[in-house]
Amino acid sequence: MATVRYLGHSAFEINLEGKIIYTDPWFSKRMADGNERLVPSAGTTDGVRKADLILVSHIHSDHCDPLEINALVGRTAAQVVAPEDVMSELTIPTRCRVPVSVGDNFSLMGVDVLVTQAKHPQANYAVGFVCSRAGKSFYFAGDTYDFYEMLNINVDCAMLPIGGTYTMDSLGAVKALKTLRSRFVIPMHYDTFPRIRVDTRDFEKRVRAFTKTTPVVLAPGEKFDF
Repeated sequence: MATVRYLGHSAFEINLEGKIIYTDPWFSKRMADGNERLVPSAGTTDGVRKADLILVSHIHSDHCDPLEINALVGRTAAQVVAPEDVMSELTIPTRCRVPVSVGDNFSLMGVDVLVTQAKHPQANYAVGFVCSRAGKSFYFAGDTYDFYEMLNINVDCAMLPIGGTYTMDSLGAVKALKTLRSRFVIPMHYDTFPRIRVDTRDFEKRVRAFTKTTPVVLAPGEKFDF
C-alpha cells in the first residue's frame, strides 16, 4: 500500500511501500516576501521522524527551503534528489546528495526514480519525478504546464499543480490528465497565495466529467491510500 499525506502547497509525505519520501518541503509560515501563507503548512521539521528521499523540483523558495532541507537531512540522513542549482544552496554531506537532470532513471533506497521535465520557464532548471516501488507509483509534477511527453507517464497517483500563475491551472491540469494516465489525481500548489486561489469543487467536477481519473482533494494534514 502507498499513503500520501498532503502538507500544503507542493509538499507531501509519501509512504511508498515502506519508504518515506518528501516532496518540496516548505513548512515556513511566511513566504519569501515576508507575507504569511494563506493556508499554513501541516508539516514541521520536528515532526519528521524518518525520511529516505527528499525530492526537490526546483530552486524557487516555495519549493526549496535550504534551511528546512538541511535540518531534515540532519535529522534523518535522507538522500536529497534535486537539480544541481538546488544542491548549490544546501550544506549537506556529499553522501546525501543526488544531483539529477531530466531523463535520469535510477534506483535509490529501493525506489525506482525517473526524472521528468517540468515546463516552468521561470526557473533555471525544473524537474518532476515518477517514483515506483513494489507495484505502486506516483508522479510529482513540481511546477509545470502540460507537455507532450506526459504521454509516457502511467502511474497510480499524480500530484499536479492547479493554481495557475506560472503553472497549470485547473483547465491545464484536466488537459494533462487527458494525456498522462493516472488512476488518481491530487491537486497541489493552490490557495497558498492570493494569486493562486482555486475552486477545487470546479476542478473535481471537470476531472470527473472529462477524464478517467478520480480526483482526491486533500486539506493540509489529510491522507489518502492507494
